[in-house]
Amino acid sequence: SSGINAEYGGKIPFFSDKHNFLNQIFVKNCWAWTILLISMLAAVRILFEKVPLRKIYLIILRLLFGTLYWYVCTSVIDGIKDNVGKCFTGPAETMLLCRAQGGMWKYVFDISGHMFMMVYCNLFITSHLEEMHEDEGPKGGSIPSQVISTLCLILVSLFDIMMVFTVLYWHTPPEKILGCLIGVAGWTLTFKQLIKLLAKFNV
Repeated sequence: SSGINAEYGGKIPFFSDKHNFLNQIFVKNCWAWTILLISMLAAVRILFEKVPLRKIYLIILRLLFGTLYWYVCTSVIDGIKDNVGKCFTGPAETMLLCRAQGGMWKYVFDISGHMFMMVYCNLFITSHLEEMHEDEGPKGGSIPSQVISTLCLILVSLFDIMMVFTVLYWHTPPEKILGCLIGVAGWTLTFKQLIKLLAKFNV
């Protein structure tokens, strides 16, 4: 961020500022927004479209698995960021100890958690919408379902925009690519392997 600050004469562009409200409210909480909208979509489909409960159970299971995947991956990514680096002006071996001693922590490899979560959330949301539209057929869904689907698409578009600016302003190419791959791997586990596992146990 200091390099960006210097390049623009002390004034940081909106999308390169990690404190901008889109990043703070939506991107940093992208999994919470995903859970909220997909849960709302499941609820209105139960109320207005009489969707079989098995499909709702699958959505709940995916949300639970996705939450576990989010927690594990973000913990690992943060652990790497906080422990793989170098402390300037101090001998500390972790970021917390370094900053506690008044030092400056230099990241060696900082996997892009933003890319991971936005890729995963976008694939998660669009896959659910695709399945929903296949179930609805040409008649389409209820009005509440269509409204929430529209909100989902707006959120996906916002994440797409924020991913572009993450690519432009933050992280090295390997850090961004690895973040994307972790997101795609999560989607594969959630929407491909989970189905196979349930089928294996006749669930």
